[in-house]
Amino acid sequence: MTAPRPVAWFQICARCTRRIDVGPSPRQWCPVCHGVLLSPVPVGQSTAPVGQSTMAVRRNFRWVASAPGSAPLRRVRRVPTPTPRYDVMPTWGLPIAPRPHPSAPESATDRLARRSTSLLTATVALFVAAAVAEVARYVVLLVSRDRLMPAAVLALSDAAVWCLSFLSLGVGLVAAVATVARVVRLRRGAYARHGLTDPRRTRTLYLGSLLPIVTLLLPGVFLTELARTSEHRLRLERLVPWWWAAWVGNWLLIAATVAWRTVDGIQAQANGVVLTAITDLVAAGVAALTLTVIRRADGRTVRGDTRTLTRWTVLPTTPVSDTTPAPEDTAPDQLADVR
Repeated sequence: MTAPRPVAWFQICARCTRRIDVGPSPRQWCPVCHGVLLSPVPVGQSTAPVGQSTMAVRRNFRWVASAPGSAPLRRVRRVPTPTPRYDVMPTWGLPIAPRPHPSAPESATDRLARRSTSLLTATVALFVAAAVAEVARYVVLLVSRDRLMPAAVLALSDAAVWCLSFLSLGVGLVAAVATVARVVRLRRGAYARHGLTDPRRTRTLYLGSLLPIVTLLLPGVFLTELARTSEHRLRLERLVPWWWAAWVGNWLLIAATVAWRTVDGIQAQANGVVLTAITDLVAAGVAALTLTVIRRADGRTVRGDTRTLTRWTVLPTTPVSDTTPAPEDTAPDQLADVR
């Protein structure tokens, strides 16, 4: 009977990955680098025999193939580096900016409201031109009392009056709608700054501003509410009452002009021409005053420039020093404009 052959065992170093052949008693430390040795594994048994569980011979390492002649993989210990520190706040880095949000497409009403100032400017120019045409017609009527006027002059006068009248009325109506749309957006912005919503519905603002009878009262109310909630309250509250009076007077003058046109007679028609010219001038003034109100609500000047604040401070005439001058040497102070 032959004696059983002893089983050879080996262990793998966890640090230098060397294979250490051991006997029946396992080791704990590697004799080369003094690293920790993994659990022993019998030589030639990489897999479990037939009929034996794989948990009994499970290895706690894996084989890694390397090219012939290459050095074995070694784990390099990294020397810890000191934590970076700064004497001052670093100025480098990516800019911290909010992510731009895609803006909503601009609607037709928004575009019309944005062009309200240009439409009001065109309305002022057209009504002034219409008033000039009416004055020219009155001059033609005065001259025609003594002599006959050429047919070309009469045709040119009639064409100028009719064209400028219809053009000024059409542009004025479009400017009125654009102005109401602008007022709606100004009211929303003014109430939003106070954390509120506009108590007036958009339909109410449009109908109250454009209907012929209620337009005498409600537009002034809407602008007064805007002035009380706007950040430019002081400037608007002084201007809105004047605009309201001019607005009502313009409508009363329009009604008087229409009624005067129904009167027969040459002198009545001539007086109607003069009254129409005055009405056109008043309408141009109301359009200019409306333009001023819109620009004041936007925080701009009458010409449309960005308004700059002016602070008044006391500026001494003598230079400032560490010593306080005597009362008799102190010059009277004067005001300086500091922008």
